[in-house]
Amino acid sequence: MCACIVADSSVFILGKELEGELITVPAVERELLDIRSKSLLHIYGARVESPTVEYLRRVRDAAQETGDIRTLSQADLDVLAKALEYGAVLATDDYAVQNVALYLGIKIESIAQPAIKRRLKRTLRCFACGAAFDGHACPDCGTPARTKKRRI
Repeated sequence: MCACIVADSSVFILGKELEGELITVPAVERELLDIRSKSLLHIYGARVESPTVEYLRRVRDAAQETGDIRTLSQADLDVLAKALEYGAVLATDDYAVQNVALYLGIKIESIAQPAIKRRLKRTLRCFACGAAFDGHACPDCGTPARTKKRRI
């Protein structure tokens, strides 16, 4: 375990200075489109590393369990995997990422928004008949899906 922070793109986009060794992933580096955020990646001295397959698998399983898998990008999955691998703090404002991080026991440092306080389970439900299902439309009545959140 290292005393480090894994940063998602919001750290560099918003210019948040963090104390500790900074690590990010190649997918986050690719998300940085403007010269300012790209420069901050280098100014902060962030190390860029790819996550391992084993930790990515564990993160995908957790995201499937929480119901967040549908909303997470590859960069989100990668920073979660890297934070899990190092036992690091994860710096992010993304609530779906924070939810999976809490599920996995990863500490969170928010950037500009308040951090979530409780874990949520997201399921797809039909708002017409109430059935829970996977997919885009209810298999019973054909109504489009809506995400339902509940505390766990």
